[in-house]
Amino acid sequence: MPNRISRRCSPVFWGAIILSSSAPALAFDLKVDDTTVSLYGYAKLDIMHDIGDVRTGNSDGMGDSVNFNKIAVDGQPSSSGHSNLSAGESRLGIRTTTPTEQGDLVVNLEGDFFFGNLRLRQAYGSWNGITAGQTWSNFHTFVGTTPTLDFTGPAGRDSTLRQAQLRYSIGNFHIAVEDPGGVASGDSFDGGYNAFNGDRSIAGTDVDRKDGLPDLTLRYESRSGPVQWATAAVVREIAFDDGGNSDSVLGWGMFLAGSYALAPSTRIRAQLTGGDGIGAYMKVNPAPAAYRIGNRLETLPAWGGTLGISQDIGPGTLNASYSRVEADWDDAERDGISLVNTNSASGFINAYDKVHELIHVNYMWNPMERITYGVELSHAMRKTVDDRSGSVDRLQGSIIYRF
Repeated sequence: MPNRISRRCSPVFWGAIILSSSAPALAFDLKVDDTTVSLYGYAKLDIMHDIGDVRTGNSDGMGDSVNFNKIAVDGQPSSSGHSNLSAGESRLGIRTTTPTEQGDLVVNLEGDFFFGNLRLRQAYGSWNGITAGQTWSNFHTFVGTTPTLDFTGPAGRDSTLRQAQLRYSIGNFHIAVEDPGGVASGDSFDGGYNAFNGDRSIAGTDVDRKDGLPDLTLRYESRSGPVQWATAAVVREIAFDDGGNSDSVLGWGMFLAGSYALAPSTRIRAQLTGGDGIGAYMKVNPAPAAYRIGNRLETLPAWGGTLGISQDIGPGTLNASYSRVEADWDDAERDGISLVNTNSASGFINAYDKVHELIHVNYMWNPMERITYGVELSHAMRKTVDDRSGSVDRLQGSIIYRF
């Protein structure tokens, strides 16, 4: 992507680039010999107000982004009307581009402040089709993602996370080996122990986990013309070894994403994602990749999807999307895994989630090139394996100043 972008780009384009892309939309450029050094980033303020079933003990509502674990379900204490202001999504990056006889050498370092302190988002180099370092998982695309102000974004798609990897690209095809213990891998399996903390069984998660092989990801993506599409697959080993007993299973996931320009001012986007043992490679998947029954591992299937539309109206763009993720716990239940706990320390019934749903409706506009204003209404719902549910509505306003 060029370092400077025309002021004539549509608001739909700006929304997608600002809120989702890793490449600098605007930057300060400095020439050092043959190398171009670009400093880029933005300051973002999010103002959020949550109404609905917020679990007690969460004074900031759902937090700085939609967090399903903070939604209370039937039978759990809740409160409503929480406000939260955050600048944590603010971002800072530096990118260098050096021309060579075999293409540009690109090095990118980027961080944000989403968890309070500066955290590493990206640190990678790319040359002659080889990318090495930490960047977006190869099991990822922005093609089917409708822009949101909420940092979580639509569910039912790839995890939109970054992890260490070695990737080779030729044309539109990309293949990579990735960190098997990275953020996109998430929890590998639940040990099946009857021990709950809040709404999740964490005592049995990743017990004696073994990351023996890197995850393998493949992606093909076409982003030219009115029709854009991408498809990808991930294959991973899920294993444990306690020194006396061990087992491993094969997990996999796939997605198909696309977008279509119905008119110059209208674009629809969609993505379907799923797999068996896909784990956190799918956004806000309620289940880990597998569960342990005795000394045997069994994978957990899950699937999801998102559908959205963007329409230029007046000085900005109206975006609307629906997304859903569902995990299949039936085999785990038949195998006797404890999915519901009625004897928790809190005295309330806790259970695993099986469904997460999200609705986003927002309007974003640019009063000038480097400024974005936006307002958004989102609805988040979760349902547990024992069919209890809860939901929270969030009203969010955002201001973004870019450099």
